[in-house]
Amino acid sequence: MESRRVLEDGLENEIDGSSDPSLRVVRTEGDTTVVTTVENLDEVDRLEQIVLETESVRAGQRQSLTALKKYSRIGFGLAASDLACVILAILVARFSSSSFERLPPDFTIALMLAVLVWVPVFYGFGLYSIQHLSASEEFRRVIGAASLGVLLVVVLSYWGQSDPARSLVATWWILVLVLELASRRIWRLVVGKMRARGRLTLRTLIVGTNDEAHRLSDTLKRRGLGFSALGYVGSFHGDRSSNGLPLLGTLDGLVSVIQEHSVDCLFVASTAITPQDMMKVVQASRQTGIEVRVSANLPEILATRLSVQPVANDLMAISLKPAHLTRTQAAVKRGFDIAVATVVLVALSPVLLVTALAIKATSRGPAVFRQTRVTKGGRSFIVYKFRTMTHQVDAELGDGAPDKSTAFFKIQDDPRLTKVGRVLRKLSIDELPQLWNVIKGDMSLVGPRPLPLEQVEANPELLTPRLEVQAGVTGWWQVNGRSDLSAEEAVRLDLFYIENWSLSLDLFVVLKTVGVLLARRGAY
Repeated sequence: MESRRVLEDGLENEIDGSSDPSLRVVRTEGDTTVVTTVENLDEVDRLEQIVLETESVRAGQRQSLTALKKYSRIGFGLAASDLACVILAILVARFSSSSFERLPPDFTIALMLAVLVWVPVFYGFGLYSIQHLSASEEFRRVIGAASLGVLLVVVLSYWGQSDPARSLVATWWILVLVLELASRRIWRLVVGKMRARGRLTLRTLIVGTNDEAHRLSDTLKRRGLGFSALGYVGSFHGDRSSNGLPLLGTLDGLVSVIQEHSVDCLFVASTAITPQDMMKVVQASRQTGIEVRVSANLPEILATRLSVQPVANDLMAISLKPAHLTRTQAAVKRGFDIAVATVVLVALSPVLLVTALAIKATSRGPAVFRQTRVTKGGRSFIVYKFRTMTHQVDAELGDGAPDKSTAFFKIQDDPRLTKVGRVLRKLSIDELPQLWNVIKGDMSLVGPRPLPLEQVEANPELLTPRLEVQAGVTGWWQVNGRSDLSAEEAVRLDLFYIENWSLSLDLFVVLKTVGVLLARRGAY
């Protein structure tokens, strides 16, 4: 019989043929040599399969360790870039206000203090665990951390009998915010690409086997989320799995399953387990040092609205803060709207003039188009836009015109568009006159886009929930797909904004709108 080779425990072990019908498999376990007698080749094939499965698990373990190390290195990289941002911002602020002369002692002290406090402040805001933050949540925390860092440096400098100039502090604060947000955006793009390529996937066990657990499995399979679902863990041996993932064990043996499969994360389907089961999950997490995530069965809500509160010794609850604006918040939002709209209108006034002249010179009709649209509480108002279509708009569509009462109705490659109008649509310049609606109080800078009256009247069940807040020039669904989204997806994103309003979210949407406009995604 010819000799065969079996790869087991990472070593190559030879099975020697002889006149004896039985075979011997020689392998090494630590310092001990183990000899296994095999009666036939079918048994050898079974051992080979076990070896291949073992090697597959070990390959996953190596990938897991690599992912964890990379997340750790990303944290160090973020800290280094934060330090670079604050140092560069201080130097630029200093030398933009004076010549390149020798640094005064006051400035040197401020620079040293900034280096000392910056990373601890950002660490306190949880900004080095990027895998736990959404883009909007990271944006909000960066603003808070940078502002607190600047304040600490100013206070400590004053206590140290050093008094940096107010103009220098203001310039430094603006510069450091711009640099920090830009660097964080770059890091997020890098992490997103690594996740999409499978280089930052956490090996994850799903606790539970009910429908919610199966939906959780489908979600975690999406590319780019950073999770690799290995299988399920059930409450007892009678549980069943689905979705192509195996049932790897029960909660009673959870620690063993975690160790055997080198698990990084436990994702708990909250409706699948009892409080006693959750105690086993928490205990296993404590013993193995891995992370636990629990599905909350909540709509998309920012972490700033959530808090965990003890109700009794055996009951914890997620507290959800009210979403409505207080009078102070409403006043802040209105002030923000007026300030930004006024500045943009003044700054872009030459663009507005040239656009109006181009429209008048190339097609018949007024330069500004007026239409009745709907805002908060179902109130109608007249919205202003630069005209992008021919004056006789309905005649261009003919008898096959689509139903304009369809929610979020818009035609791609609309034949009614003029040559100038097509350019205005692509660059979204046609929306600029709505800044006057903002100043008048008809609209807000950020909010659900105002829809024509006929669309709202034809789709009350779908569109009425959007009318809880004032309509906006830009909105959450516009920076997350624009016209490429379905009506249901657009409404879902609008409701996310309504549920999670904050001034930092408005600022995030405004800044992200700039990027969307430059990319010209979904504009037609």
